[in-house]
Amino acid sequence: MSKTLLLAAVLLFPLSAAAQADRPIALPEAYKLALARSEEIAISGATYEETLAKADEIFSHVLPRLALMGSETLQDVPRGASGLFLQRHREQGWVNLHQPLFTGLREFLAYRASKDLGRAAELSLERARQLLYRDVARAYLDLLGAQDDIRIREALVSITQSRVTDLKEFRKVGRARASELLAAESQLAANLAQLETSRAAEQVAQFKLAFLTGLDERLTPAPVPAESAAIPALDAALAKARARADVEARREESSAAERNVKVASRARWPVIGLDANYYFQRPPSFTSDVKWDATITGSLPLYGGGEIGAQTRQQEARLKARRAALDEGVRLAELEARSAHQRLRSSVAVTAALDKAERLAEANAKAQSDDYRLGQVTNLEVLGSLNSLQQTRLQQNAARIDAYWSRVQLEVAAGVPGGSL
Repeated sequence: MSKTLLLAAVLLFPLSAAAQADRPIALPEAYKLALARSEEIAISGATYEETLAKADEIFSHVLPRLALMGSETLQDVPRGASGLFLQRHREQGWVNLHQPLFTGLREFLAYRASKDLGRAAELSLERARQLLYRDVARAYLDLLGAQDDIRIREALVSITQSRVTDLKEFRKVGRARASELLAAESQLAANLAQLETSRAAEQVAQFKLAFLTGLDERLTPAPVPAESAAIPALDAALAKARARADVEARREESSAAERNVKVASRARWPVIGLDANYYFQRPPSFTSDVKWDATITGSLPLYGGGEIGAQTRQQEARLKARRAALDEGVRLAELEARSAHQRLRSSVAVTAALDKAERLAEANAKAQSDDYRLGQVTNLEVLGSLNSLQQTRLQQNAARIDAYWSRVQLEVAAGVPGGSL
């Protein structure tokens, strides 16, 4: 291969050239597949459904209860006893209606608390989806970066192999020193080892993305869009982070804990209930013709060994813990948003610097090639400049992936993955 064609192949090498693969995939599609497959999302969804069912169970306690009742009694009847008062066999059937009239509104408060917990479970489910997006994006970017690295390293190996071939020919005619050939062969061996490392990393990334998406085939991620230098305002990111799903879930849990304190303390209040019965079968007696009756019953707890006070203190302690958890959640959300924002600023700066470095390395490679034709530099110096260009491209690729990952982290920290800040 001529030096001019070799240089052109390197300089025009497309960083994002599509590799041959069975299954192209984009990040939104990968996330959609992962949502449908994730066991963690399924568990969170089941927890949410369980909480809603618990709320319905609590609300059922304020509704009337209707039951079909029946009894059959066998007893010994002494001789001479009147059959009107004592029967050897007594059968009775009736319908019972029970309706709570007043319980200190505890059931309503408990129902509201349970609805708060249901909302918290729903928000936790939403946060689980957001964190899944982060996991999918990480696996997606790992695979994309690994495949780009392989393409760059394959080009680097090809360059080095060509230089080794040239140096062998030059060595035969005395135009190259033995040390130059050995240096080039050593570099080729190192490049081959690094290529194998990249291939192994790509295979592991394939496993991870396949695990998340459920696709049993080789995948080729679509290139992510180049991130602009515009960085979202920190204040906007912090405002969204303070209201993201997991923080709101802790706020709902705190609200539920406040209501549960009232539920426990109102156990000291009186309880009033209504019972009504309709008899369709009664044993012979003076009440045989009585078809129905109704009773209103009231009770007021006077002393229970301190049980109500202990239960109230338990709920107050839980409320204190929920409020502390809420404060911690807000501070952690702000910390994550600040850290992600700073990483994004740094990543954008690094990417810009490496873009400039790549342009300079490309210009240097062209200049070295021109100088080589004039006999001003050695073969190894040209090889070094081309290697330097490819190494810079490797760093540039890593920085580009890292910049996109930093943006994903900021979006997830603000609770708007895949959205805009």
